[in-house]
Amino acid sequence: MLTLNDRYPKVQAKMQEEVDRIVGRDRLPCAEDQPHLPYIVAFLYESMRFSSFVPVTIPHATTTNTFIMGYLIPKDTVIFVNQWSVNHDPAKWSNPEDFDPTRFLDENGFINKDLTSSVMIFSMGKRRCIGEELSKVQLFLFTSILVHQCHFTANPNEDPKMDYTYGLTIKPKPFTLNVTLRDTMDLLDKAVQRLQAEKTANENQPSANT
Repeated sequence: MLTLNDRYPKVQAKMQEEVDRIVGRDRLPCAEDQPHLPYIVAFLYESMRFSSFVPVTIPHATTTNTFIMGYLIPKDTVIFVNQWSVNHDPAKWSNPEDFDPTRFLDENGFINKDLTSSVMIFSMGKRRCIGEELSKVQLFLFTSILVHQCHFTANPNEDPKMDYTYGLTIKPKPFTLNVTLRDTMDLLDKAVQRLQAEKTANENQPSANT
């Protein structure tokens, strides 16, 4: 997410414009803002599609002889789903090698849910990751708060080309970027203080056994 922010400054600026217009500068974004921030949501789906940071699923195996499009997949065959291929299929995605969050917005600027459901990053079917929805909420909060509070620019002394380490997941190679606060730390400090107060209150509650 961070590499895409500094590599595509116009996208970052558009997210900042949206979050400033909808949320304002007097509070931090929250989960309830998600339906009202479609461009940021589109950025998240395009980030998942474009990076395909889990390029293939963990291995599964067929429990019976199975036919897919006329091809026999024998019982006990180890199966991997190539999520990278699904997310970069030109039959489904126009210009799949371009990073373009607007592909997930309809003509009215709302999220195209039919298209977002085509992004494959959490596997599929009964073996789909049970943490998918929680992960998406966390990604939304992480991204919306960062662009609300910070501005990211690339390090001019580094090659702007994005290089990755490939394995079970795709990870960017070590890089640096410049991060500047858009305002003061007041909102972040208050959020941390509130979390610390809630933690202290929970720790001081009597247990059910006392």
